[in-house]
Amino acid sequence: MPNLAEAWEFSDDYRVLTLYLRKGVRWSDGEPFTADDILFWWEDVQLNPDLFPSGPSRRNWYAGGERMNLIKVDDYTIRLEFAVPNPLILRRLAHGPGMEMVDYPKHYLKQFHPKYTPMEEIEKKLVEHGGFDFWYQLFEDRAERSFSMSMNPDLPTIDAYYLKTKEPERLVFERNPYYWKTDPAGNQLPYIDQVVVRKAADITTANAWIVTGQDDFNGFHTSLQQLPTYRQYEQQSNYRILLYRGTFGTEVLIQFNQTIEDPVLRAIFQDVRFRRAMSHAINREEINEVLYFGLGEPRNTTVLPISSAYREEFAKSYIEYDPDLANRLLDEMGLDKRDSDGFRIRPDGRRLSITIDYTESDTPKTPTLELVKEYWEAVGVQTQLNYMTNTLVAERATANLIQVGIHHADRSTDPLVFTEPFWYAPVQVGWEQTTWPLYAQWYNSGGTAGEEPPDHVKELLDIFNRMQRTTDENERVSLLQQLLQRQAENLWTLGTVGNAPFVIIVQNAVRNVPETGWWGWDGYFGYPYHPEQFYLDR
Repeated sequence: MPNLAEAWEFSDDYRVLTLYLRKGVRWSDGEPFTADDILFWWEDVQLNPDLFPSGPSRRNWYAGGERMNLIKVDDYTIRLEFAVPNPLILRRLAHGPGMEMVDYPKHYLKQFHPKYTPMEEIEKKLVEHGGFDFWYQLFEDRAERSFSMSMNPDLPTIDAYYLKTKEPERLVFERNPYYWKTDPAGNQLPYIDQVVVRKAADITTANAWIVTGQDDFNGFHTSLQQLPTYRQYEQQSNYRILLYRGTFGTEVLIQFNQTIEDPVLRAIFQDVRFRRAMSHAINREEINEVLYFGLGEPRNTTVLPISSAYREEFAKSYIEYDPDLANRLLDEMGLDKRDSDGFRIRPDGRRLSITIDYTESDTPKTPTLELVKEYWEAVGVQTQLNYMTNTLVAERATANLIQVGIHHADRSTDPLVFTEPFWYAPVQVGWEQTTWPLYAQWYNSGGTAGEEPPDHVKELLDIFNRMQRTTDENERVSLLQQLLQRQAENLWTLGTVGNAPFVIIVQNAVRNVPETGWWGWDGYFGYPYHPEQFYLDR
């Protein structure tokens, strides 16, 4: 939809996209937002080897193996040029990559960049701002954002709110006086003057705030498992419970690392019989009843039914709870010997023991994994759960140290699955993707890092690349279905329960919040519902 770019046009061959920026937009300090800010983001940030040693994201800013060109036509017009057709660039600009483009106010950040400021002046700032060793560390600190929200109170923004104060236990955001949107009657948005984000020590504290009515809005730390408790306090704490649809193809996504350094474990994980066995060992019906009150759908990893590429057989692939079949498949692999505790023995004589490294976020990871551990140990595979911070998970994931990783299968609807099919091809290096880190590093580095994948994985990457280039929507859907078919056959990842409701807690005084909706990364959470138009009726 028109937003900061009020209009756009593709060339006939879809290799050139021209964006016409909205005039009159200002940063929160009153300075004009123009094409120069986007050019700064590209030329001075993305293409700077100190800030981005590996260069811009190949998945977002490359096409046909070549990096895009970004050209300023005038103060309010830019042109994105690609070597091959790139029709899906519009979908990227409507989501995270597009938000990233408008996060760098040149007039503020150039004081920390050696292209614009003498190094002797920057060296003084290194000391003033905390004793950084290098200019790029200072620059990254001053430009820090989280989900596009500034984490530096001095950093101007074009968002509805700017960060006023940053305290150990809370963040205070104030209404941007230069915000560029108005309501249909011409009133400047946002309606609400201040937003306070509190930091909870743990999920128990977060839930205590909810049930005692201390949160005006919470859609990030709620839990369907707590629904009876939320219902119990709903009236006395004066809030309402909204059940949105989650955008998760599966709530807990299990990934066996196909590129783990341990050669014996790698061979086991790469054997499709092992992945099918572990899938048949999971009692998804029980998980659905115990943790989701029967409101979810037992399914393996695939897109949601609202996706144009959905097929029911993909969701039902190898989901039957059949521990006897799981045992037979594991025996066929040569894992038929067991130790005195009943656990299987690897070909090298060691116990078959696997560790799941994980963190809690968005969906019920711990209770689901506790059940999965029980199911897998019942078929002789010792399973250890290793809870850690998301920072440590990210470090271990990118270092290829995680044996079994988890996430939730967002990117399961059309807005994102075509551009970010993370669960079906190794196109992402990051904390959420632990199926094949070394293959993903190889792809994202253009073959200069990681490990070259085998031919059957290269086929997945070829399908992905073709999906990006085609201008035929029917062909694009068909290509995605090819990826989904290969997932259904090979089980690169295992799903548990998906297509479940998501709990949103809203104080009754907060109005203009839709009673129904979708919640998750695919829609950037609340963005489609224009939270700048929420208001308070106290």
